[in-house]
Amino acid sequence: MTRNNVLILQESIVSYRLPVFNLIAEKVNLTIAFTKKNDTTIKDNFKTIKLNKITIGGFHFIKNNFFKFCKKYDVVIVMTDLHYISYCLLPFLKTDYKVIPWTIGIRASYTRRYDVTRKKDLIDEIYLKILQKSDAIIFYMDHAKLFWKEKLDHKEIFIAHNTVEVLGIDLKFQLNNKKSILFLGSLYKGKYIYELIEAFIKAKKSFINSNFFTLDIIGAGEELENIKKLISENDLEHSVILHGAIYDETVLAGFFNKAIMCVSPGQAGLSVLKSMGYGVPFVTRSTAITGGEKFNITNKVNGLFYADQEELKQIIVDAVNSPDIFIKMGKRAREHYISKATIKNMADNVINAINFTLK
Repeated sequence: MTRNNVLILQESIVSYRLPVFNLIAEKVNLTIAFTKKNDTTIKDNFKTIKLNKITIGGFHFIKNNFFKFCKKYDVVIVMTDLHYISYCLLPFLKTDYKVIPWTIGIRASYTRRYDVTRKKDLIDEIYLKILQKSDAIIFYMDHAKLFWKEKLDHKEIFIAHNTVEVLGIDLKFQLNNKKSILFLGSLYKGKYIYELIEAFIKAKKSFINSNFFTLDIIGAGEELENIKKLISENDLEHSVILHGAIYDETVLAGFFNKAIMCVSPGQAGLSVLKSMGYGVPFVTRSTAITGGEKFNITNKVNGLFYADQEELKQIIVDAVNSPDIFIKMGKRAREHYISKATIKNMADNVINAINFTLK
């Protein structure tokens, strides 16, 4: 049977996306085009090509007859970064190939919160026109539909949950295996890492067994030396442990296996899905920066939202002194990951969008 030729346009090909791309490539002849970084390996079963661009005033234009290049494919899946003018023009051209934006669904960043209730501005209206002119749409989260409501045909929207791959695990959830609270991410003030450390220091006074739990911090960044100083000043070398940046998934799986919860006060990104995949409830501020990933959390069911440091301190005390409640949340987090957020689910819904446009 003839397989369709599919092009995915990206700025960079990042390593955590490779398992999804490889699954998509089992169904179609896949090419990934990029302009910046390429993390592919010799084991990947899709083609890659680097596109040359020129940048004028912060906007990018692809060189070498880009629009003619796209005509070689049946479907072009595109990131809708408005800085990439060449990409965003594709839905407006008269072509034989189909165009599918694969997108967060709503403009959000470190400075603009993911807020489906905010008022739409002129840039949103431009973004909307791109979505409306496309042949189908892939959103990271179903939540994004709330922002556009009746302005989009929901029959043409496919939800490929933004997620990451985790290793296969055997969930036994024995109480004596859960010995830590985990932080995973870069160390900078915007993630409120000090809020977590200070809440842990205060909570430690109420632990039934004060030597039992540790706070494991995985990551590197600009605040590393200041955090080391804070740990030293409070004699916490044996209970707040800095492990540095870790990228080996087998090692990370070991940390999640002994964690009662994963906490990231200021940011809730793909670490939400990684934590859920390993059966560990994720805890974050209700106001945390997100690309939509935090909406996988149902409060007090498979994770927790909190309002301030005092509430976080109490959550830590509860997790250490009554871990069975958090173990149950972890089980439900794993169930959510398996039912909605595996990489297979993500890849399958991209394929569904492709097939929809080619019917």
